[in-house]
Amino acid sequence: MTHPDHDTYSNDFVDNQHSRLMQDFPPAPEHQVLLANWRDPGTARWSFNHLRQLLPTAPISPPPISAGYDRHPTPLPRDHLTDLDDLIFTNHDGQSQTLAGFLDAAQTDCFAVMKDGHLVYDWFGGFGAPDRQHIVFSITKSMAALLAGVLVGTGALIPDKLLTDYLPELGNSAYKGASVRHLLDMQIASGFTEDYHDEDGIFMAYRRAAAWNPVEEGVMNDGLRAFLTRLPPLDVSSRNHGKYHHYCSPHSDVLGWLIERCGDASFADLFSRHILGPCGARYDAYITLDTYGAPRVSGGLCITVHDLLNIGQMVLRGGTSGGVQVVPADWIADLFATFDNSIWLSQNDGAGPRLFTAGNYRSQWYQPYQDKDIIAGIGIHGQWLWIDRTNNLVIIKLASNGTVVDSLTDQSLLNVFAAITATLA
Repeated sequence: MTHPDHDTYSNDFVDNQHSRLMQDFPPAPEHQVLLANWRDPGTARWSFNHLRQLLPTAPISPPPISAGYDRHPTPLPRDHLTDLDDLIFTNHDGQSQTLAGFLDAAQTDCFAVMKDGHLVYDWFGGFGAPDRQHIVFSITKSMAALLAGVLVGTGALIPDKLLTDYLPELGNSAYKGASVRHLLDMQIASGFTEDYHDEDGIFMAYRRAAAWNPVEEGVMNDGLRAFLTRLPPLDVSSRNHGKYHHYCSPHSDVLGWLIERCGDASFADLFSRHILGPCGARYDAYITLDTYGAPRVSGGLCITVHDLLNIGQMVLRGGTSGGVQVVPADWIADLFATFDNSIWLSQNDGAGPRLFTAGNYRSQWYQPYQDKDIIAGIGIHGQWLWIDRTNNLVIIKLASNGTVVDSLTDQSLLNVFAAITATLA
């Protein structure tokens, strides 16, 4: 499963228990992946690597060289590879474990490490492959924030302005009175609850609006953006905008709407032109859409692991790739800057954050520690993008973990990062 020599899909990568999914013509009912079950543990391994076969999507194609980017997409060189399969680390319960053993147990599809600008390790399991796009869930939020930084750099978007200055459609929603900066930092007082197990409340209504779940017969679905215009405020006077951290995926969909309004183009076109192309992407990416064509910017990006690795390297290099300033340097510097984290620490009614208990959150990126030059993009079901500027290290894990939020696996993964950092120092 490790270090494939070419960028072609092979059934050798497929776990036996998933090998019959969507393979017959038509697939047998027990082997069929549907809109109703695509995130279930038994089907996620297939669907997270084949999502455009299930949902409406928009392609994000790297622009041609003639578009002004002198970047010729080429495979990442493999002349610096190091075999880390047998790297020993201590997992969350104090037991020794090998890296390859952990990746397999964590239902990892793709794992890649870039050190000093060189690919030094990659690993593939399940349906993962170098040329196959994988959904990155909330890492999409972090990618959208890079695109927002480009628009800030051109003056098309001003973080201190009110959201309703750009999107007056939100004037009767939770976003009334909130600034773009509040949106970027997830500090908007909304009545939305991010409950991944919700079956009939506002979170399920959100997923149906985004076309991620079937709409019940007789229920009207007027799309994601109509849902956003009705997002209720939080009726707690002590929790006004900018006063507490409230992680809320719809905020990132508003960010996508804002990007399209200020960029005067679709999110897919803007991401292609300003991020994917300048970073030398080799493959198309794509993003899921609602039934009206609005992108799911909170979590719908699907991209290959090596192309995402190059974007991470661009961030590590202060926003540059191939000698081109892709994202403004001051925007990237701000992602790593140290800020007052009292709002971050006061979340969950004072119980603090799930991870990074001394960290922070800035412009849709996690700052794991106040004393380290590290930022991270994190998505449910085991997606991670880890950027360590001090150690010149970018690490990506894309997975199909059947558990939506697996804190124990995440704690082990942080130990993996530390072990890799020490080994490659």
